[in-house]
Amino acid sequence: MPSWTIAAFTNRGRVRPNNEDAIAIDNRVLTGDLDAPIVMESPNGCCLLIADGMGGHAHGAMASQAVLDYLVTADDRLSDPASCAEVVEEANQQLFKLMSEHEEAIGMGTTLVGVALTADRMVTFNVGDSRCYLFSRGQLVQLSSDDVPEGGNDPFGPRRSHALTQAMGGNSFLVPVEPHISVDPPLAHGETLLLCSDGLTDMVLNQAIGDSLRNSRTPLQSARKLVAQAFAAGARDNISLIVACRSDVRSVP
Repeated sequence: MPSWTIAAFTNRGRVRPNNEDAIAIDNRVLTGDLDAPIVMESPNGCCLLIADGMGGHAHGAMASQAVLDYLVTADDRLSDPASCAEVVEEANQQLFKLMSEHEEAIGMGTTLVGVALTADRMVTFNVGDSRCYLFSRGQLVQLSSDDVPEGGNDPFGPRRSHALTQAMGGNSFLVPVEPHISVDPPLAHGETLLLCSDGLTDMVLNQAIGDSLRNSRTPLQSARKLVAQAFAAGARDNISLIVACRSDVRSVP
C-alpha cells in the first residue's frame, strides 16, 4: 500500500496581524502560526486541505477552520468523485449555518483546495483561488482551476486583483458552490504535490516554485525553500502550503 511523506506550513506572514488560513492533513486541522514547516507520515489513503479565510481577523479564521473541521469528518467521501462535490457543498452549508448563529460573522468566507490520495486515484477539488500543483518529469502543472474573473490571471506574475467568482460562504445568504473536481492516476514515485494559498503564489512565480521542487530531495526541503522565498519577497499575506510525495518503497523481486 502507498504511504506519503508530507511537509506543511502556515503563518500570518510579515504584514497581516492574524493568520486566517487553515490546513489539514487527514483528520488533523492546523491553525495559527507555525514557526517552521512540520513533517508527517501518512499510511494508506491521505487527504490534504488548505482554506484561505476571508472576512477579517477572527471571522476569516473562523470560516477556514469551520470548513476544514467539517471536511475532515468526511474525508472518505472526498476520495469518491461521485460524492466529493456533495461533501464540499455540505461544508458550505455548515458555514452559512454558523453565520446564522453569529450575526457579526455574516459575510465571512474561505477558499478551499484539497486532494484525496488513494492507491488507485488522486481526486483534486477546489473553490476559489488556492491552488494545487503537480510536479512531474521536471514540469509544474496546475491541477486546480482559479475562480477569478476572465483575464484575472497573469501567467508571468502575481494577480493584480483578488476578486473571486466563487468562494465558500462570502455572502449574507446561501449560495451553492460548484467545486472544480478532477480525477487523475495515483501519485507516482518521483512526483510531488503542492497545495498552497495565494500568499505563496502572489510572492513566488511559478518558475521559481518549479525550481524549488526540482532542486529538493524531500518535501521538507521543498517547503523550507518555498517559505524562504515567500518571506524574502515580503510575505504580504498569510502563507500556507503542503508538499507531499510517495514514501513507500517498491519491493524488490
